[in-house]
Amino acid sequence: MNNLNIKHIALALTTILFLLVSIGFVDKYQGDLTCRSIVVNIDNQFENYFVNEKDVVNLLTSGGNMIVGARMDELELQQIESRLEDHKFVRNAEAYKDLKGNLIINIDQSRPVARMMGKKMPDRYISARGEVLPTSRSFTTRVMLITGPWPDNPGLLNMNDTETGKAVLRLIKYINDDPFWKSQIAEMYIEKHGEVTIYTQVSKQRVEFGQPENIENKFRKLKIFYKKILPTKGWNSYKKVNIKYNNQIVCE
Repeated sequence: MNNLNIKHIALALTTILFLLVSIGFVDKYQGDLTCRSIVVNIDNQFENYFVNEKDVVNLLTSGGNMIVGARMDELELQQIESRLEDHKFVRNAEAYKDLKGNLIINIDQSRPVARMMGKKMPDRYISARGEVLPTSRSFTTRVMLITGPWPDNPGLLNMNDTETGKAVLRLIKYINDDPFWKSQIAEMYIEKHGEVTIYTQVSKQRVEFGQPENIENKFRKLKIFYKKILPTKGWNSYKKVNIKYNNQIVCE
């Protein structure tokens, strides 16, 4: 073993020793600290405000749980994160402590992409990941409406639980990802068996979409209807356009 290898080993051992001492110091220091405050950071990149700082603090302190004033080494971070993620609108929670006695909470919210409005069930949101979420008394968001018999299914808890739910979620995402269709489509009426009828913002036509499949091809045909047929015939010349069938646009 040459001198260079000995130096490398000595440096590595010194570094490990330093890290162990530092970790021990931090643990001892935090063990002597009490929690002074809860610092909450909420990701609002989609301008959702279904969860606020007060909600987060209430979730942490419900049932008599003491956070502020508790010893820092007694705060179970994984347990805190799990408690927060039980909230329907919390997609992900991250908790950590700093050396000033703060408990830092970072929250990512679930993002609603559509609102279901049935006649029998209360209104509910659909998140980007397919969760079915309750509405909030403190905040509403402007999203596409899903109406008809299908939203009245009481067993509809997650769009990913059924093939029809997955297909409807893909259709919602396709519309929301396209600026033109997102601005045009206000409502989707869905029958029990999954047949979709689309209602648009500007024109008065009812768009019979059929099953939520062959999505790109159907919207390609609908764009032909908007760009080539309506400018020629007039925007209110037709009451209904059917794009269910392959290679056909049926206007009535």
